[in-house]
Amino acid sequence: MLKTMLGAIGLAAVLLSATSAPAQTMFRPVAVVNDSAITGFDIAQRAQILIALGFPTASPDALRTESLERLIEDRLKLQEGARLGLSAQADSIDDGIEEFAKRAGLSADEFRTTMSTQGITELALNDLVSAEVVWRQVVRSRFARRVEPGEAEIDAEIALVQQRAGVSYRIVEIGLPTGDAGRSAAETRALAEKLYASLSQGGDFAAAVRTYSRAPSAASGGDVGWVSTAQIPPDLAETLSELSPGQVGRPFPVAGGISILKVIEKRIDAADAIDASDPELRDRVRNRLANQRTTRLAEGLLQELRRDALIELR
Repeated sequence: MLKTMLGAIGLAAVLLSATSAPAQTMFRPVAVVNDSAITGFDIAQRAQILIALGFPTASPDALRTESLERLIEDRLKLQEGARLGLSAQADSIDDGIEEFAKRAGLSADEFRTTMSTQGITELALNDLVSAEVVWRQVVRSRFARRVEPGEAEIDAEIALVQQRAGVSYRIVEIGLPTGDAGRSAAETRALAEKLYASLSQGGDFAAAVRTYSRAPSAASGGDVGWVSTAQIPPDLAETLSELSPGQVGRPFPVAGGISILKVIEKRIDAADAIDASDPELRDRVRNRLANQRTTRLAEGLLQELRRDALIELR
């Protein structure tokens, strides 16, 4: 795993070298977010970190664009935190780095060593983690009273869970990884919406699989086989529950990209039914609803901050 990461990070540097500014201009601002500058060096550092965290290898332009977009968002998160008097403490930063290290399959020390070996500064790592730590505080401060679901909402969700439980679907998929063919995340989303518009109107799903899918299932025509709602995330189970055999679901975000699913068959598995008397079920539903609401509110706030910000690209 460590050797693979080193190779990937090295590749990021090679990709960036084709489009990065000369060394003497690397520290000049290429963007200013309100009053906070982002330099070419900042972008190069973030690109290497993205590859280390599993961002798919992309063209130099796509990797650079994604790095800049994330840096802009991080500046906005930190600025909103500062406005509210919030900051990241040293122990929170250490916890955050350990969390990022786990995503890469490494210990915190291994992660820091790998970053340092590839020229990633401690400041770049701290900036990345600080933005996430502060943003969690911001979201908690702004929305703590709005994310807790009511008892009636929990009852209704449990009823839906029971309805969806014990159902299996045979599905085919199109997997669109971000970065494939040099596409940025925004371009991947746009392609997914274009494909959905065509496929939901009777377009050739098998042909789309052959042309676009990079999922392992592409080798078998996109056939995933049978999946049970008891074995998949609740959001995906909800998406599938809204589809009848032959229908195509809206693009669904997955780790590293987007998936488009089509239901081929549906069956009831009584043995997998949910026990509504499970004492932990209510807490799980409560937490999931709160997390979903928190995510939506956080995304909305970030869009609002971006809309109101003065962002200058140079």
